[in-house]
Amino acid sequence: MSTPTQSKESVTTMLAQVKAASGGRLLALHTDLARSPAVLAAYLGLRRAGGEHGTLDPLVRAAIMLTAGAVDGGAYSQAIATQLAIRTGMSQEETVAVRAGRVDDARTAALLAVVREAAANAGAVGETAWATATAAGWSDEQLVEAFCFLALTVFVDYFVNYAGTTLDVPPAPAIASEAKK
Repeated sequence: MSTPTQSKESVTTMLAQVKAASGGRLLALHTDLARSPAVLAAYLGLRRAGGEHGTLDPLVRAAIMLTAGAVDGGAYSQAIATQLAIRTGMSQEETVAVRAGRVDDARTAALLAVVREAAANAGAVGETAWATATAAGWSDEQLVEAFCFLALTVFVDYFVNYAGTTLDVPPAPAIASEAKK
């Protein structure tokens, strides 16, 4: 069993890793996660798994997180994913389009349809969405890997709701309703 001193040292080490991976800034999310070494480690584990073992392009990863956050209504994850997507080369307008489900590339749209369905249905994806994505060129490995980024997004969204974390990053731009177009 760990002692409180070991837990504090562990949290300090993990927060240093998060800070390094997050451009040198700790967010309210990170400090709230650090209230429990187990929760902070779980978050870091998902981030590491995707970063160290993931094969999906960073733009695709960002699109997955934008999509999942939009479906589950996570303001915090959408704000963070918007920043990540812009850093990977997506325009702000493209981030809004992805969140709204408007993606021009048919291959990417097929993958995001799987993510959208999974996010809306507690992970369940119908055979049609899966088959459409594989027909578009996504392998089973890639479709399963997409779950890692879906899970990270859901983890963040559920946690910030659970902990009452304050949004301390610029919010994602609003998605214009179809009626306003």
